[in-house]
Amino acid sequence: MRLRFLILFALMPLALGAQNVFTTDIAPLDGECWWGALVNKGYAQPYTDFHASDNYYIDDKEVPAPSDKPFDLSNMSCKSVSAPVLLSNRGRYVWGNHPFAFSFKDGALHIESQFEKIEAVEAGKTLKDAYKAVCAAHFPFDGREPAELMFTKPQFNNWIETVVLGINQENAEKFVDALHASGFPCGVVMIDGGWQRYHGRRDFNPETFPDAKHLFDKISGYGYKGVLWVAYFLSADSRPEYVNYKPEAQNILVRSKDNPKHDAALVWWWNGISVTMDLTAPAIRQKFTDELRDFANRFGFEGFKFDGGDPEYFRGNALFSEPWMTPADFGHAYAKVGESFPYNEYRAAYNPGGLPIVVRHYDVGHTWESMRAVIPDLLTAGLLGCPYVFADMIGGGLGGSYEIGGPKFSHKMFIRSCQMQALMPMMQFSAAPWRVLTPGECEICRKFAELHVSFGPYIMEQVHLASRTGEPIMRSMEYEYPGCGYERVVSQFMLGPKYIVAPVLSEDDSQTVYLPKGKWRDDLGKTFKGPKVLHLQNVPLERLPYYEKIGK
Repeated sequence: MRLRFLILFALMPLALGAQNVFTTDIAPLDGECWWGALVNKGYAQPYTDFHASDNYYIDDKEVPAPSDKPFDLSNMSCKSVSAPVLLSNRGRYVWGNHPFAFSFKDGALHIESQFEKIEAVEAGKTLKDAYKAVCAAHFPFDGREPAELMFTKPQFNNWIETVVLGINQENAEKFVDALHASGFPCGVVMIDGGWQRYHGRRDFNPETFPDAKHLFDKISGYGYKGVLWVAYFLSADSRPEYVNYKPEAQNILVRSKDNPKHDAALVWWWNGISVTMDLTAPAIRQKFTDELRDFANRFGFEGFKFDGGDPEYFRGNALFSEPWMTPADFGHAYAKVGESFPYNEYRAAYNPGGLPIVVRHYDVGHTWESMRAVIPDLLTAGLLGCPYVFADMIGGGLGGSYEIGGPKFSHKMFIRSCQMQALMPMMQFSAAPWRVLTPGECEICRKFAELHVSFGPYIMEQVHLASRTGEPIMRSMEYEYPGCGYERVVSQFMLGPKYIVAPVLSEDDSQTVYLPKGKWRDDLGKTFKGPKVLHLQNVPLERLPYYEKIGK
């Protein structure tokens, strides 16, 4: 059976009879490997063979995918950042000015596009050559950056605590008070979803958040910056002037292709069915941005955690501001809203390369397997032009793992997750260490939060470089040391060009570390001459192995 990994960034599936499909077949060069397109498939890269196993949608009906069904992003969710770019370690890249489809079989690349003929571009000899060329040509950086405080101190998000204890202002304020008393360094406090009565209304639920201004005054009084969860969905009872399809709303909402004069396109998401403002139209996107800015100013917070952006929420009948636009193009327009807010966060977006936005890893469970996917996924994000990245909440962002007295929570995994994030560009807590850990374990996590702060100046050097050149802050071994056999090394990463970070990602406390040519000093002060492979065993819970390059 032919197995192939097909990613479709288009409104209508190619398999359903789209016309004028341009195809390209690219044979692999000797030793060539390819990366890109999907952040949440980083763990499966470099690509070989793959196929879909999820269900997909035709005319709003869920259809089981056959075992060899190609993965179709127009109907299936990537739940993360995606972009029309593929890069090889032999210096070639593929770029689409519009969404395209691709598949791999035994290293051979097949491309399909409804818009244009796409060819591989020869840019150099390495993965870095390919990335620098596609970045300069298609998503150059202009010096803008997210807020410095998002990098230099850990962030704390109240999601897990409010899921466990209840979503209301009282518990949010208790979380902020406990954080201040804990002694943990903190720069940003995020108030996650659940604050609103109706999705789409720029106001707090007066029954559960009776004085939200007081909450954000408390956050700023402790010296933190406040950030609020938001999304673009309009629930049926939130904005009557929009959802009742009055004439003035026809040029504001995403319309239905079936009856654009009278019907808005329905959007299926995790809280039900909604409609949305058409952010692909610049004037409407500006209206949305202005509403958010006014909202932040009224209550005294700094920015937003932008949720949504997944193309799957539109089910094939959405009509955007331009007839050629797809749900992916809506995801790009949504990402551009973040340009106006230096304090921002995105889980999902399309083609956001070059924008000064923060990309968070998609929601992961509290498992070792999920934790091992984080590094390769975030390395992929860097190759898509997203250098400002961080993992999901420390320990994972699914609330069911943290029930009080529940059997699912692993103290060891939580601490290892904290260590993994300590030397990433950003780190974010949600489950409160002072609640879920013993005092001694909590102290270990505080130590690694302080380690992150101590690396702040170096991290900001890399941020400044990225804002000018687009160079990833988190880099793969193949990116920095090409041709050394590191193509599939995904359990460690480089922080800029100077540090190798090799967190323990398994319950058995082991890690294999690949040191390239040069002289390296580890976190314990021991020096090594590379190239060398280290097989670490019984790594103490208090240790994060990392290696500084100190010579040739």
